[in-house]
Amino acid sequence: MRIYKTLKRLIGRAIWKYEMLKDGDNIIIALSGGEDSLVLTYFLAEWRRKIRINYKLLAVHLDMGFPKDEEEYKNGVEWLQKFCKDLEVDFYFDKTDFGLQAMEVDKKKTANPCFVCSWHRRKYLFRLAEKISANKIAFGHHLDDVIITFFLNMFYNGELSAILPVQEMFKGKLYLIRPLILLEKNLISRFAERNNWKVLKNYCPFSEKTKRKFMENFLKEKIFSLDPRIKKNIARAIFNPRFEYLPQKKW
Repeated sequence: MRIYKTLKRLIGRAIWKYEMLKDGDNIIIALSGGEDSLVLTYFLAEWRRKIRINYKLLAVHLDMGFPKDEEEYKNGVEWLQKFCKDLEVDFYFDKTDFGLQAMEVDKKKTANPCFVCSWHRRKYLFRLAEKISANKIAFGHHLDDVIITFFLNMFYNGELSAILPVQEMFKGKLYLIRPLILLEKNLISRFAERNNWKVLKNYCPFSEKTKRKFMENFLKEKIFSLDPRIKKNIARAIFNPRFEYLPQKKW
């Protein structure tokens, strides 16, 4: 019960602080079947029952097309469908070949497979949003994702940037919202485990080989392990930039 209250409080804080929800919203939930997206779906449904804001929810799960155990995956999708039905959230499923396209570019060394997969997935969601007149897409990015993205951009792109709680797209026609942005990953995992949710297996063959995975492990093993306060202070710094003490580029 305590962890439920903690998650509800932090998600509520993010929703109200960043004005993520409004009456009449039509929201697509990016439901991968992982812990993050399950918690996202659960609490968006929970908030809809308890606050005086009416909004539509459509949980969208895409088969990315990676090679997999078909029977295992089928059972997982059926569980997802029931999970959404119990929450009174509409469920949408579609098969794609985005994973196969990613594997093909990796084989030919013509592009980054993760970029290709992500680009196609987002393009699909954007088109679906337009088709059903959805004005928001909810993603399950959490506080650890913010920190990891911050360091990835600093290390590899030479810039100070991370993930926005609310991101405007197409001149305000669509907004990306991230209600879990104040939650640490370990809280999400503990809540999913305590509810005995069936987390779908990640069949992506690149998931353990990415720069993101490297950065996640690097921070956990080399930085966060030095002092338990470090992670919270990094998060605090990202949300509290002092621009007057950062030199600005003049060329």
